[in-house]
Amino acid sequence: MSYSFPKSVRLRRRREFEKIGRQGSRLIGNKIVIELLSTSDDKVRLGITVTKKYGKAHDRNRFKRCVREAFRLSLPRLPKGLLLNIRPRLKSVNPTLSAVTEELLRLLKCSK
Repeated sequence: MSYSFPKSVRLRRRREFEKIGRQGSRLIGNKIVIELLSTSDDKVRLGITVTKKYGKAHDRNRFKRCVREAFRLSLPRLPKGLLLNIRPRLKSVNPTLSAVTEELLRLLKCSK
């Protein structure tokens, strides 16, 4: 398994994020909020949104690293054909990798 986060699995354009927000559904957990949209494509693509309200730059970067690693580790178990946008639920909580991975899998399993 590769440790990279290639462009093919990222949401990169603003219109992709907006489309998920308009047409997708939302799953709310204790630490993260997942906005998702089903597609006919077999790929699972990830976008991460963390605003300045969450905290300083090092806090936002830590959250993004944690989510990317949880996504990478969970990718084989995720349902195919999803566009995901993940954002933090609470600004004061610094989630761990295991907590984000567990919640990601739990929320997506419930949505199926």
